[in-house]
Amino acid sequence: MKSISERLHQPTSAEVRQARERAKLTQTDAAKLVSPAKTKPYRTWQNYEIEAGQKGHRAIPLATWELFLLITDQHPTHRMVTCDASPTEESG
Repeated sequence: MKSISERLHQPTSAEVRQARERAKLTQTDAAKLVSPAKTKPYRTWQNYEIEAGQKGHRAIPLATWELFLLITDQHPTHRMVTCDASPTEESG
């Protein structure tokens, strides 16, 4: 399997915003999909959308970016599928 840096490039702030908008999500909703933060998760997401070189800009971690793309069905090469994760007689 390819490494994450081979699967994806570091997105620009505009690409992060465009992906969120394509998913029809607010910054708060996007942040809640990928962040365990209980208070104000949107603040970090806001920083991902600030143009590089501007105060407050923060590059989105590639693992977070990949998770977001997978959850919103925008990943260029992978798709998530729902499976039955309940224990079976063989595994349990």
